[in-house]
Amino acid sequence: MTGGPLTEFDLLVAASADPGPSAAIIEEVAAWGESIGMPSWLPGSFTGPDSIGISRLRGDIAIGGLYLIWRRGRPVGTLSLLESDPMFWPDAGDAAMYLHRFAISRAAAGAGRHAVEWCLRETQRRGRSHVRLDCLADNPGIRRYYERFGFTAVDEKVVEGTRYSLYEVPVTPHP
Repeated sequence: MTGGPLTEFDLLVAASADPGPSAAIIEEVAAWGESIGMPSWLPGSFTGPDSIGISRLRGDIAIGGLYLIWRRGRPVGTLSLLESDPMFWPDAGDAAMYLHRFAISRAAAGAGRHAVEWCLRETQRRGRSHVRLDCLADNPGIRRYYERFGFTAVDEKVVEGTRYSLYEVPVTPHP
């Protein structure tokens, strides 16, 4: 387990070696987002052993960057916290950590705040100065969500015809 208890609700963040639970959580969130008109991922993109989503999760596992968020013994969320992001931040150097594939099961709404706070602390612990992420530019709900944590939009990028907003928030590294 990494990071220890996050809250009085027995929320833990732990490294994962199995993409299955993360994929299931992302698929749940993708279906919900599409149903309310605020898509995040294309439903089905994390289904099947050869899907692009599973491939990305396996890549995150290979570099020790995939985490599950646990509550009362069951996974309720997932995130990847990576040391680089050459697709969205190719010239950024090594000053930041990059948050990807962050999803919280609808049954655990509220756990996301604790997971983001863990990412900020973990980034600080690693001596990095920022947490950076990308999200769909056309999803105002997710943009507002990250802005509540102090993330600010610093750029936009179009990848394969999809427009993304690039966000970052500073953290104070440990000396």
